[in-house]
Amino acid sequence: MKETILIIDDEKDILILLSSLLESEGYHIHTAQNGREGIQKFQEFNPDLILTDIRMPVMDGLDVLREVKTKEAHTEVIILTGHSDEATAIDCLRHGAYDYFCKPLEDIDVLLTAVQRVLEKRRLEQKNQSLLRQLEELSIRDPLTGLYNYRHLQASLDEEIVRSQRYNHRFFILMIDADHFKDVNDSFGHLFGDFVLKELCEIIRRELRSTDRLFRYGGEEFLAIMNEISTDEVEKVVKRLMSAIRNHIFKYENKYTKITVSMGGAFFPEDADTKMNLIKKADQALYRAKDAGRDRFECCFANGCIGSSDQG
Repeated sequence: MKETILIIDDEKDILILLSSLLESEGYHIHTAQNGREGIQKFQEFNPDLILTDIRMPVMDGLDVLREVKTKEAHTEVIILTGHSDEATAIDCLRHGAYDYFCKPLEDIDVLLTAVQRVLEKRRLEQKNQSLLRQLEELSIRDPLTGLYNYRHLQASLDEEIVRSQRYNHRFFILMIDADHFKDVNDSFGHLFGDFVLKELCEIIRRELRSTDRLFRYGGEEFLAIMNEISTDEVEKVVKRLMSAIRNHIFKYENKYTKITVSMGGAFFPEDADTKMNLIKKADQALYRAKDAGRDRFECCFANGCIGSSDQG
């Protein structure tokens, strides 16, 4: 699909000439006869490239250039002018113009080549930006489960603590660990174990609230950040989770098994007022659950114990 070009010039002959030439090259063309109209068209059509005269009534080309560049748009700008002084050219380039051409346009092919080059440059930049976004996303995702990874968890906890302190609300972190997961790998193989982990994370995601965020903490451990949640709500979610996991049969090819999980959690800021202490408290609660026989939940708040008999 060809790009969109906006031509801004108060000379109708120039508008007609450039429109005809660029349309014949397959570009989509919009025109404006002064800078203010040009900015309106820019906001309406979000063109890939603007060709603008400098000397125009109402709003000149330099003002158009400044306006476009302050919008953080990816639109490129080529300046057309009858004023060939070096100072004007430097000023345009300093404000972000890609190139500068003097009128009358004696060699149209040179302008057309510049248009092709700047649009190719824009395509490459957009492709690179897309690849960088993909790489950035991959760097914070766990490749097996697709969950956010430990690295992103650390940044998310920092952000959540700042929000909690600013708006005076609490949040809870819930650590979830698959019980005896080594036995699953030893008995059925690592492919089956990977399948169990992926399906387990789907069950957890399904039972958490839509506002909760789930991360792979490492190995067979997961961690959920549950913001603005009460103690009663935590207990309800935990009971749901434990029941759903306990009653699920994991089937892959001709193999199947059932598993349980142990959970531990802590509130910010009641149980800990720093990130490291919060994780430490939740981790300690998780190990108490394991020491108490697994398939249970432990945390710091009163009566924060849900075991295998609590099927609620």
